[in-house]
Amino acid sequence: MLLLALWVCNVACDRQKKHSGLVHPEISPEMNQVIESKKNDHPAEAVVESVAEEPQVTDAVASDIQEDTFGSSTLFELAKADESMTAGENLLQTGEYAKALEQFKIAAEIDTENEEVFFNLGFAHARVGNTEEAIAAYQKTIEIFPDYGEAHNNLGNLFLKEKLFTRAIEHFKAGIEIDPEHAAAHNNLGTALSRQLKINEAVPHFVKATQIDDRYIQAWCNLGNAYTSQKRFKDALSAFQHVLRVDPSFPPALSGMQRLRSKVIALPR
Repeated sequence: MLLLALWVCNVACDRQKKHSGLVHPEISPEMNQVIESKKNDHPAEAVVESVAEEPQVTDAVASDIQEDTFGSSTLFELAKADESMTAGENLLQTGEYAKALEQFKIAAEIDTENEEVFFNLGFAHARVGNTEEAIAAYQKTIEIFPDYGEAHNNLGNLFLKEKLFTRAIEHFKAGIEIDPEHAAAHNNLGTALSRQLKINEAVPHFVKATQIDDRYIQAWCNLGNAYTSQKRFKDALSAFQHVLRVDPSFPPALSGMQRLRSKVIALPR
């Protein structure tokens, strides 16, 4: 009986800790380029410890908890939600998004105020093409925890996909306010501004993204394209050359160089 009481206490304590969660910043559609899917972050695996007990002991302790403390099997339900979260995260790692989605749905039905549950739910919905459901899940994430920068970034990308540029910009800016060193949010904000033909406003965000991550080749390509639009051809050439030093066969950089050559004949081939 003591062992199970300790187990229940452990579950309660674990529930109070935030999941490290999944950090899956989605890459927005890049300006005039082919974006490769990026998953820089890896879901942290939750560990749900269990203790084997004899059935009659478990039942007795559970009965005492329900009557004397909670009036329900809340802790046991939360343990079930944690198990579903862990299963879903493992399925995401293997690319089984539809199966992961079902696990996160189970967790969300039980643990209705856990921002990590709804963040993962939004990510899985987005991966299987359920854009409206993904938007709703990320909005729920932010409702629970307004300072969730990754949720703002991912939500902004969904609005960008739907060509709702003003709403996308709002969330990218929110993500940057929370984390000024969020390279993807700067790149995505630059992309959204470029879609509104606000190239002069976009360039500083592309620059910032490359300063944060010198090997962020999508941001370098976007910067090269933006410089080309501004007729800053030498700067554009430098940006594309930087990409090709990192990845000599990166298609968007090769395309950007080709467009640049069509404008400036004298560029080296």
